[in-house]
Amino acid sequence: MTVFNGRQGCIDNALSRRGFLGSAGLACGGLVLPQRLRAEPPANDQSAERRVVRPFNRYSDLLETVEKRGHKLRVLGFAPDKSPIVGIKAGGDKKPAIFISAGSHSTEQAGVAAAVELIDKLETEHQVYVIPCRDPIGLNGYRYALNLSLGDEPEIESMEQMEELLRDKGEVLLDAGGKLLVLIGEYGYANHGLYRKVEKGAEFLEPLKGRRLWFPSRYDDVPGSGLFERAYTQVVTPDGEVLHINRFHDTSWAPVEVRCTRGLMAKIKPGLTFDLHEYGGDAFWFSARRQRTDEDESWERRMAAEAARAVAASGAKMAPDDYSPGSFFSKLQPGVFWLDPSQRGEGLNLADFAANEYGAAFTVETGMRQPFEHRVRTSMLTVQTAVRVFEERYR
Repeated sequence: MTVFNGRQGCIDNALSRRGFLGSAGLACGGLVLPQRLRAEPPANDQSAERRVVRPFNRYSDLLETVEKRGHKLRVLGFAPDKSPIVGIKAGGDKKPAIFISAGSHSTEQAGVAAAVELIDKLETEHQVYVIPCRDPIGLNGYRYALNLSLGDEPEIESMEQMEELLRDKGEVLLDAGGKLLVLIGEYGYANHGLYRKVEKGAEFLEPLKGRRLWFPSRYDDVPGSGLFERAYTQVVTPDGEVLHINRFHDTSWAPVEVRCTRGLMAKIKPGLTFDLHEYGGDAFWFSARRQRTDEDESWERRMAAEAARAVAASGAKMAPDDYSPGSFFSKLQPGVFWLDPSQRGEGLNLADFAANEYGAAFTVETGMRQPFEHRVRTSMLTVQTAVRVFEERYR
């Protein structure tokens, strides 16, 4: 495995100078970022069909898997721990391109696995670009995130041990109402998520403005997202609002993970975007965005309808008729919702931004209480079906 070193956040300048598809690497402050990791011969199609899909234990496992399948990994930038945020080109040469991403929420690992599988399994003449994981630190887990400030991964096995460690090693910023937040070194660490749980501009958030904080995964019934297996990344904005890294796509100030995504999208101008997520239920649904022209919206509706029908026909459990993801959603048809980000008021997520700037965009949500491989296949089926309709438009 190639070791990467360099400054985070170089993507905007690097892409403007060299371009994502340049063969000489991305220049960043004198550093040449390798466009390609060492690759081994890809597995033959027969063995690929037989492989069992499981969550990745570490981000390095994901990179190694993609390398072994013979794909070029292009470095888009670096997370704060110097992990490379990578993109992979697949598909054919036809435009407009298709963009697939996952992993901005670390507990939602079926989306990450589906994105990796689609690199090989999405058959299309259109260009396909994939960022399989937008949060390498989160994938590596909460102990790993603590290591960034402590210098070692602590041996913690329970929430009680973790909270004791946080109080002992950190500067306590909040310890009330069951919420614990401490500052250790450059970063914040919490026992629970603080998104929508604390007031914007709260005084105790002052030391964390412009910084990130982590809280641990703690599912007991979701393989790959058990206690401490993932570190959920949240960011305190410069004006003191706790958000997660699937925001900021329309703001000048943004974490490096978002800047990497925006930089790639600016180069490829995708006509179709998928962001692969999961939620805490056991059913399937996905969201679409209003389009800029009637023709664009007509095609988006058709892609949504065909994808929902295919998933329902596969036997996957669909979201019930009375289900609503939130007040800023409106139902389009069974399993499909319009999302209006203007009502949410937190900045644009990846799909919001893609719809505003480029074309059709879907956020796919599989239910985490379903078997892992089932969730992966359902996410893949959604993408594959929508892409077939997308191809019809550009024949």
